Amino acid sequence: MFYEQSCIFSEFPLDPCDVLRGDADALAILKTKTSTRFLFFKDGEALMRDDDSGEPVYLNIDDAYVYLNGEEIFLGKNQQHAYFAITGDMTGEVEGDFLDLRSIARNAAKNGFSQIPSLLARGKMLLDWHNRHRFCSKCGAPSNIIKGGYVRYCNQCDTEHFPRVDPVVIMMVIYDNKCLLGRSPGFLPGMYSALAGFIEPGETIEEAVRREVYEETGIKVGDVEYIKSQPWPFPSSLMIGVIAQALDGQININNDELEDAKWFSKEEIKAVLRNGGDDEFRVPEKLAIARHLLEYYLRLRWNDD
Repeated sequence: MFYEQSCIFSEFPLDPCDVLRGDADALAILKTKTSTRFLFFKDGEALMRDDDSGEPVYLNIDDAYVYLNGEEIFLGKNQQHAYFAITGDMTGEVEGDFLDLRSIARNAAKNGFSQIPSLLARGKMLLDWHNRHRFCSKCGAPSNIIKGGYVRYCNQCDTEHFPRVDPVVIMMVIYDNKCLLGRSPGFLPGMYSALAGFIEPGETIEEAVRREVYEETGIKVGDVEYIKSQPWPFPSSLMIGVIAQALDGQININNDELEDAKWFSKEEIKAVLRNGGDDEFRVPEKLAIARHLLEYYLRLRWNDD
């Protein structure tokens, strides 16, 4: 069974137009068109309209005076507009407020679903990657942005570098009709969430799930079923959501990883979703894939139900 509701930060709304990325002349022409939209970022925050629309401020070529010495990423096109993500030093006044993407995503999730967070996330992730990779990792020389922002090139050693994302497994562990949730020391009071961890080099998704669950809780996992994924721009991860079948229910917490872990029944999960939770027990917000996995778990059926 596949739970079809989309995660916030998914459903990128543009044609990425890969064929245009290597055409510097075509991109230069696109940037001069009055229909082209520029999304402005500063310190990882996006310039948003100061109303309740949930829309970014769309700059055009006439607003180009507001930034200098910045970087530009070509995001793609739809039938009406081409889109670029830009950052730099502002030199003029622009209406709007800079908001972090968590706040933008939280507001979007409260109102159902929006593709705006996905559009902004791609811009933020790419700009952030360039900010952290200004020098060639092979020879140490400064590198340059090419191909619309999807490659950095080192003239010194003729090496290309490509943006990367960090794959993370996040798992709803099931045993005896209950699900396993844990809490880390930095969580809000009462917050429990799905276990998660980065995939290590050379691991499969299934191997990473089994290793992480065992390291954090001492529980061994058998079958692993992929459910859905979510881009996570903090700074640049891909959350790979799965259901994992535990082979036993005995929890042995690794205190270096978790503060606590417990098994929860469907009735407990349904109750906290109804009342919003408290400092004793609450679950992740709608913007997180962990919430989607919880709701998927509620839809699962067992033979003894």
